[in-house]
Order: sequence, then structure tokens, then C-alpha cells
Amino acid sequence: MTKVIIHVGSHKTGTTLLQSVLARNRSALKARGVYYPETFRFMGTKRSTEVSTMAHFELPKALAIYGAREREELARFRQHLLDVRQEYKKIVFSAETFYRMLPNKTNLTEPERTVAKNVRGLRSVIFARLAAFLEGFDAEILVYFRRPDSFAESMYSEGIVNGKSIRSFDEFQSFQKFRFDYGAQLATFKEYFPVRSFVFEEKVKGGLLENYFADLGIGSPFTHDAAMERRAVPKRATLWLRRCKLVAAIEKRGFNQRRLFAYLPEHRGYFGGENRYSFWENTQTRDAFTERALRNAPELVFPAAPSTVPPLCAWTLADHQAAEDAFHDWRRREQDWIKERRKNRILPFMVDPVDDA
Repeated sequence: MTKVIIHVGSHKTGTTLLQSVLARNRSALKARGVYYPETFRFMGTKRSTEVSTMAHFELPKALAIYGAREREELARFRQHLLDVRQEYKKIVFSAETFYRMLPNKTNLTEPERTVAKNVRGLRSVIFARLAAFLEGFDAEILVYFRRPDSFAESMYSEGIVNGKSIRSFDEFQSFQKFRFDYGAQLATFKEYFPVRSFVFEEKVKGGLLENYFADLGIGSPFTHDAAMERRAVPKRATLWLRRCKLVAAIEKRGFNQRRLFAYLPEHRGYFGGENRYSFWENTQTRDAFTERALRNAPELVFPAAPSTVPPLCAWTLADHQAAEDAFHDWRRREQDWIKERRKNRILPFMVDPVDDA
């Protein structure tokens, strides 16, 4: 029976790097008996960038919406998998949206409505549908967890920089709390699939990509583009971009240019340089958050958090004006280079890698 591995993230654990390597080496993987499908050829209509087609975001999205069109697409894709499974020993899916996706309540069946009384039930609907979709395959889930306090800070920045969020860090912690309940996440996965879970901080040791390939059981890793190692912007840059979002006059293109400005390592000086900052007010708040996240996940053992937290990240009006002035000066000087990047659809995070802030 063909093995199916569903890599569900979580977010901020090197998922983009893994997906880019797998997507760019589909032919070589096929020679190893491994199928990394192009789900965008079977489901959905959006083809925005090369990066967005490297993962399998269409699959959890279709399972979440589950309208007539999505059910037809899922059926067609399932038949495709049944048709080709004899050619492969292993099929790999990777989409971190599996980690947070909730179903459209409009398209719940009556049996699903009896289950979907809370977030845990809603999450179960997604994985019950996935289990039905993969019936007849030997499927398992692979999930990587980051230390909760670090995960929360990183996800907060991600939501501001690359998402639609304008929340404060305190507000963010109350948003979709299930993301931070590692025990509940594992319980939902295990309800429908065998699960292998790993600690991200341990997997970084010895090489993240090497460990990913070993865990997937797909041979030695391929070479990769260092630009796909998504790094964080400085924390103070996160607050700059949040304030920019609150200014309605800034259009999408202008915001994307600011994102690029924030990612470029030569601009760190505008956001505190090599100084370290924290979104946590103190160790007590941080550690209480971590305790809640791990209360039902005793099998996950993370490296201890530092005994202190760096100074609280702040962003004043004076800081904001200085960054805006520097940004506008840079944009005038580099307008041709910026236009060339946009023409070639190069995403803001694709710059020379640097250490995380």
C-alpha cells in the first residue's frame, strides 16, 4: 500500500524551505519513488506566485470550504492519486495551513454539525474529511512544534508582516487560541491518523533540511536556494509595519516595498541594530503562556527558555517618522531595482539570509 505523509507544519519551522526544495526536485523525487503532487493543477484557481504553488494549500482549503466545486475537485484529485499510486512508494503533502484551518460552517453536513460544537470539533471535521479523502492509503501525519513562547512571537510577526493582522501582541494571543494548545492539536491529529511529532529546536541541530528528509524517509537532501530560508524581520520593524497598516492611505504596493525595506539586512540599524527585544513583558507572562500550551502534551520536551527576557519591544512616533523618512529616501534611490524585483515577482523575504532578530 502506498504510504502518504501529510506534513502539517507547524508554521515557522522551516516549512517554506522544505516545500521549495521538494517542489524544485519533483523529477529527482520521482526517481526515488516519491510523488510530490502539484495540487494547484487539480484544485483552486489562484496562481499568484511560484512560492504559493510549492506547497499544497489547495488541499486543506478545499477540505475547509467543501462546497460543490471543491467536492468535485477533491474527487477528481483522489482519483488521480488512485491512478498513479502504483508508480510510487510514497506520496508527500506539505501545507502548514492544515495546522490552523477551520471549516466553512455553511457547508457542514448534519453529522458534522453534531461534532462541530466548538473549535476542537470544527478542527475534527477537517481531518475527518481528510481521512475520507485518503481512504485506502497508508497515511500518517508529520508535525513539528516550536517552543511555544518563540512560536507565538514568530507567528505574531508573520501575521503583521506577511498577513492581514493589525492586532497587538496581547490581542494576538487570544486569537485562535487552539494554535497554541499543542495537546489539543495532537489529540485532533491522532483521532484520525498515526502521528509523528518532533521538536523544531532539536531538529535544527545537525541541519534542518537533513532532518526533514530523514523524517520523511526520502533519501539525502537536495541543494537549496538560501533565499528560501525565510528569516524574520527585526521585531521593531514588525511594529513599524503594523503602524503602517493602521494608516489607510498606504496602498498594497507601498506596504510591500516597506516589507522589502524591513527584510534587507543593511536596514537593521533603523530597527535597533543588533539589540535584542521581546514581545513578552516579563518571564512570568511568557512562562504562564508556555505552561498553558504544553499542559496536555507531556511528550513534547523543549529546551528551557532563557531565565530573562530582552527589553520589551516598543515603537514611538519619533521612531516611526525616522523609519518612514529612511524608507522614502531608499525608495527614491533604489526605484529601478525595486521595479525589477516586482517585474520578476521576487517576494520581499527573498534576500540574502541573516540571523533572526
